[in-house]
Amino acid sequence: MDDLRSWLTQRVASYLGKDPSEISPSVSLATYGLDSVYTFAMCGDIEDHLDLRIEPTVAWDYETIDALAEHLSTLVEQR
Repeated sequence: MDDLRSWLTQRVASYLGKDPSEISPSVSLATYGLDSVYTFAMCGDIEDHLDLRIEPTVAWDYETIDALAEHLSTLVEQR
């Protein structure tokens, strides 16, 4: 799960034009200003990266990188 958390942190940082060190995995993505355009892009990136279909609302259902990484890890394990 640490690899996935790191990958998600890097993706979020890239969308926001920030260094990954500026992104805390325990802070709500909305706090960083990640809007619907970026969250849909992130869902597409997640699907490509994990070869996994997810709902486009997943970033709102799991509001932090930590929560999202845990959820995605569970989905990957269930395949």
